[in-house]
Amino acid sequence: RLNTCMEIEELKNEMIGDIKTEYLEQYFGNSKDYYMPKLKALENGTKYSFNLNAFLFGMFWVLYRRMYFHVFILIIVAVVELKLEKILLNRLGNTYDMQMSLRFLWLIIFGIVLGNLGNYFFLDYSKKKVKKIISTTDEEVIKMKKLKKSGSGNWIIIVSIVLVLVLSLILGKK
Repeated sequence: RLNTCMEIEELKNEMIGDIKTEYLEQYFGNSKDYYMPKLKALENGTKYSFNLNAFLFGMFWVLYRRMYFHVFILIIVAVVELKLEKILLNRLGNTYDMQMSLRFLWLIIFGIVLGNLGNYFFLDYSKKKVKKIISTTDEEVIKMKKLKKSGSGNWIIIVSIVLVLVLSLILGKK
């Protein structure tokens, strides 16, 4: 029994980098079984791991993960891509098929890049966020509450954006 208590205490004090594992697990919440091994691999030098959700949902996944600066960068990349697409379409012939082909190609490339870099960006962001949260107070209970709240995804912004998109489609057809 004593060994079990000691083992539990050792696990609570286990570190990934300079952050206690229990803080990271609290931050990741229900996703800890997915992200903790990815974070350990990242700390051991494996920078790339594929994230299917980042691949499939793109910017929505980034928004859900509360990485707003990354969203800003992705919007800039998308605007530049649209400008380049316009130039390319003017040179190749601006047909509907060409537009759809380029958009499909862009989505695939964007998905592959984000799918491969998503975990890296999110884990780097998460470590910084956890460090910031735990530095704000010495109260463990408050730290844990803040970590849990900050680490959970942001469904409100996703639902809001989807509603705006749906409403704009509906109102745009009238």
